[in-house]
Amino acid sequence: MGVFDDLKSIGKVLQEAGKIEQYKQILETQEKLLEMQKKINDLEEENKELREKLKIKENLFYENNCYWIKKSENQKDGPFCSRCYDKNKDLIRIHPLSDPEYSECPECKNRVITTGRRLEPPRPPPARPT
Repeated sequence: MGVFDDLKSIGKVLQEAGKIEQYKQILETQEKLLEMQKKINDLEEENKELREKLKIKENLFYENNCYWIKKSENQKDGPFCSRCYDKNKDLIRIHPLSDPEYSECPECKNRVITTGRRLEPPRPPPARPT
């Protein structure tokens, strides 16, 4: 980092020349520059995260009780839990259960049918013979 090296060299010369006040000013300037550099890095990271979220949002769609991300014309990534995304904007991948038509979110335990068929009402238990 050229500026920091230059300030360090100037500070060393000032210190050797006994210019303590000017040396302190150089140290304060270095500290302010380091704080500014950290803030720039933080803002760049935040910008990157926001761009990624925007890209996801632009490609997110709802299908078969879940969210999916369109990767290309014929490819999609998912399924993701609709409850977790709607509530917290968290993309939590849901996992298939032993019956492959059903999936469950490992975070909120929301269960969905991912095949697109309609959920049938529960059947009453068979009558017992009397």
